[in-house]
Amino acid sequence: METLVVLFIQLAVTIFFFATASLAVIWALVRGFRPRSVVLTGAGTLGLMICGLLILGRENPKENPILSFQNYFSTAQFEKDWDVNSKTALKMNVPADKLAAFKDQYRKYFYELLPSWIGAGCLLYGLLAYYLVSYVLSRLTQRVPKAMPFKEWVIPEPMVFALIASGALKVIPGLGEGWDLFAGNCLVIFGFIYVLGGFSIVAFLFNKWRLPATLRVLSYLILVQLPLETVGVLAVLDIWFDFRKIKSNKPEIMA
Repeated sequence: METLVVLFIQLAVTIFFFATASLAVIWALVRGFRPRSVVLTGAGTLGLMICGLLILGRENPKENPILSFQNYFSTAQFEKDWDVNSKTALKMNVPADKLAAFKDQYRKYFYELLPSWIGAGCLLYGLLAYYLVSYVLSRLTQRVPKAMPFKEWVIPEPMVFALIASGALKVIPGLGEGWDLFAGNCLVIFGFIYVLGGFSIVAFLFNKWRLPATLRVLSYLILVQLPLETVGVLAVLDIWFDFRKIKSNKPEIMA
């Protein structure tokens, strides 16, 4: 029963977040924003709302929000949050031994990278809202054009330097824990963008080769089983190889 309650809450939160991004996307589309700006408007609005909720819901309302953010990454705060989350997991019949083995990975790949996962999630919500809202509104009014095909999105070339700089900061020794956290979160954000760009190229190639829908689904299922960095590399290589030969046509740039 408790598991169902948790799932229901997660579903309700997901719908609320998507509705928030969709409202911002509707406003941007009606105002005539370009596709990139529409997605960023939805993602930015959702991100600001989440930040506001986190500030309002912090443990000590009188504490400076910036200080609260810094304290989040402290070992004491992690142990406190882990204690609460582990108790919830035990109630959901998660084995205690597996939970203990998962602790370090949870902190390294989720807890400390939570800001970037929230940012990546906001971008995804903005992108999905753009396509859903465009699909509906383009059939109701001529003021809103059809959504740009996903296969035509291109990442701004200068963004690769931000990706490289984030990786460099991550591997350079002696910079301190703060820089390591910053670099890790930047890598998640830029990595996520390049993975989306890679899937855009894959979608273009599948369309060019006219693969049947069944083969496309099977191919996507195989791709998601691979490390997602493999797909992201395609978007990086696209800077030099221009796999789709559409950069000269100046398509909308994905950010």
